[in-house]
Amino acid sequence: MSQLDRLGAIVEGLAPQIRILAAGPLDGVWPHRPEPYAGLVLTLVLDGSVRWRTTDAVHTLEAPAVIASAASVTAELAALDGQPPRVLCAELRFEGPASGQVLAAFERPLLLTLADSGDDLRHLLALIRSEVEQVRCGRGVLLERAGGILLIALLRHVIARPGLGSGVLRALADPRLAHAIVAMHEAPAKAWSLERLADRAGMSRTAFASAFRNQMGCTPGHYLGDLRLAIAERHIARGEGLKRAAGAAGYASTAALSRALARRRLRLTAPPSGAPAPH
Repeated sequence: MSQLDRLGAIVEGLAPQIRILAAGPLDGVWPHRPEPYAGLVLTLVLDGSVRWRTTDAVHTLEAPAVIASAASVTAELAALDGQPPRVLCAELRFEGPASGQVLAAFERPLLLTLADSGDDLRHLLALIRSEVEQVRCGRGVLLERAGGILLIALLRHVIARPGLGSGVLRALADPRLAHAIVAMHEAPAKAWSLERLADRAGMSRTAFASAFRNQMGCTPGHYLGDLRLAIAERHIARGEGLKRAAGAAGYASTAALSRALARRRLRLTAPPSGAPAPH
């Protein structure tokens, strides 16, 4: 039996668009102001040491290291005393339906030292370091491609270390749950029941439901529902209409999709818990 690909369908469902923000020596302070897009900012520290400060924490990192933070995070990156470190900073905008699930795993920024990284990351770091050191033809395009590879290598690094990640990355580190999660991403419109997903995981219905909630903080049905709704919203945004969007996302009818969209709008516009309702 072939090995399960825990990331293929999920990365494909991110549809990342990559832009290099900076590449080279870090001299002084680089501020990062919050942006409204769905995505991450990846900062790779190639050599030297940096200080990364948010509104509620300060971290010091020694190269090689990476910082993955949601675009909505306010932060600043500063060089420490000594030779300015070399860094690569990339913006990854996620335009696919899996963006919500993956971004939820980065509600808190992920800071990792890569001293114990695998061969894939070591080779990638060497390539990026070489491109940052000198300007050559095609440098910008190569670094953008490297940013996409860095995302995959980073996700691999996290799911290979149980307990390191959170959300869907934490669950993917469990091979049993990974089978069910990958199945949902590969065929989101399929009529998945709790029993079918538990069977994919090789677990009892009760054990699967409990393990999924413990790792993900939500039920399998809620996770699948969010994924399907994201797929439907993207079809609608492309002007394909409710009927086609409902079929692509696995809704039984346009009425079922309309109800799901209405519930989502209600959640987004509801006042925070404990806040007075508007008159």
